[in-house]
Amino acid sequence: MPPPEAVAGTYVGPDGKTVKVAPLSDEDRRTLVRWVDLGCPIDLDFDTKIARETGYGWTLDDGRPTLTLSTPRPGANADLTRIVVGMYDDGTGIDPPSFTVKADFPVDGAKPGTELAGRFKETSPGVRELTLAKPVTNLKRGMLAIAVKDRQGNVTRIERTLSVGNGNSG
Repeated sequence: MPPPEAVAGTYVGPDGKTVKVAPLSDEDRRTLVRWVDLGCPIDLDFDTKIARETGYGWTLDDGRPTLTLSTPRPGANADLTRIVVGMYDDGTGIDPPSFTVKADFPVDGAKPGTELAGRFKETSPGVRELTLAKPVTNLKRGMLAIAVKDRQGNVTRIERTLSVGNGNSG
């Protein structure tokens, strides 16, 4: 907002000259008010005693977690010796029990559709790996379904279609 003296034409600038500016239009004033209002939110749900739990106000975590399946690649793979998943959430963090992995083909003696997440080991923060005792060497078509939630409840899913070896048998 220009100072009232500048609108009146009595403001003296650093160079010693008087400065006169037009007053803000009603639309300009409303734009500034909206900008200040959006830039200075008040979250009535936020409790400083439990700052890790952010409430549902302006600090709501509405971003889905990042989820990556680095191995196996989509499409053709020479073999399948391991499954490597990366996950991260910048808002409320990953909800570890929500991690789920299922395959529509047998994996290390587990039947298709069996939950595999419990078999994964954390190799570094945010990276989990399942090293197969019995590698898959021949799979015509298979799908891995992976999902994870953050602590706010946002979900990310990956469905990866793949084949292994020459894929003549399932």
